[in-house]
Amino acid sequence: MNARADRFPLFDSLRAIAALSVLATHCAVFGISPRLRPYGARLEAGVAIFFVISGFLLYRPFAKSRLFGDEAPRVVAYAWRRFLRIGPAYWVALTVIGLTLGLPGLFGSDVPLLYGFAQTWKESTIGSGLSQGWTLCIEITFYAFLPLWAWAMRQVRGGDFDARLRSEVVALAGLFCVSVAYKVAILASGTHKVVITPQLDALPSFLDQFALGMGLAVLSLCIERRGALPRALSVIDRFPSIPWIVALVAFWAASTRLGLTGQLLEPFTPAQYLGRHLLYAVIGLGIVTPAVIGQSTRGVVRRILANRVLLYLGLISYGIYLYSPAAHTTLERLGFSPNPPFDAFFLWVPVTAAVAILFATASYYVVERQALSLKRLVPIRPQLRGEAIAEPAPAAPPAQQRS
Repeated sequence: MNARADRFPLFDSLRAIAALSVLATHCAVFGISPRLRPYGARLEAGVAIFFVISGFLLYRPFAKSRLFGDEAPRVVAYAWRRFLRIGPAYWVALTVIGLTLGLPGLFGSDVPLLYGFAQTWKESTIGSGLSQGWTLCIEITFYAFLPLWAWAMRQVRGGDFDARLRSEVVALAGLFCVSVAYKVAILASGTHKVVITPQLDALPSFLDQFALGMGLAVLSLCIERRGALPRALSVIDRFPSIPWIVALVAFWAASTRLGLTGQLLEPFTPAQYLGRHLLYAVIGLGIVTPAVIGQSTRGVVRRILANRVLLYLGLISYGIYLYSPAAHTTLERLGFSPNPPFDAFFLWVPVTAAVAILFATASYYVVERQALSLKRLVPIRPQLRGEAIAEPAPAAPPAQQRS
């Protein structure tokens, strides 16, 4: 990606980790031992990592303008960058993959939904087109929601910085709770088996994960304003592995403590669905936190995130999101079917990743960079330069994995 935050140089690597984890969970559907299957299925938590990233990077400029008393970001510039980052590459991928590999429903009456980022609005099209595109539908609605939320927050009259900060914290806590309550209401109105519906795949279901990222953005602005870490957070600066350990424990719990086996089309009870979702939120928050709090060069975790390979993969992560299922399908049609004396999963992942990276690199240099070069046509406010307001979209597991 061309525009990245000067203050948070490790975010591209976070995207790479999230994208590769989701690619791996897609591979796990087609070949992994029963012993490892629960863990492979739960690698889909990479989606939550992307939602936390989006909440952080996109809300930070809006929150900064309010907390610091500056002029608000131009919504037109924000929307233009969101369109350039998401639209052209997605439309090219949807068309190319549909023409070469075939996609369900691509050239039927549902074309406006598939090309209009609205496939989750209709139950029969949730898995149509690019099946992983359900997350883009949620992202697009979050992009539309965010300026409205920021405008509403600016209507809340606050005195000094601390008063405005308190109102941000209270509002985001309320947003988190409303999202959880919404899911509870939707799940309670259904049967004992969760069915993915447009209501459950709507933005309110995932606002709690976005809210965690937005909360991190507010926290980072508090640290920036005061010029030092609060004592309670200094331990994360010194030991950035702590949030990752928390995330690892949450991943273990999601894999083994909810009674899920990771099998394809495995049914979920409402309690399992909600528990999985909240544990994914903990994973997303834990993975992202070391890149926000503390010096970006301290600790093994941050040295991992500073790896140039990971940074590059994060740069092209949107392409990995768009093309990883197509890469898997291409390999299958070419006859790649590993049957070694160990898990086929451990061959599927690197080979699929290699093909997806080739597609993603072409997408980035041929489509994405050219589209992003047009961002200068609608300039942002000078005080926001260095803020990352154009980050890649999230990756997602195949739609079948989620029912």
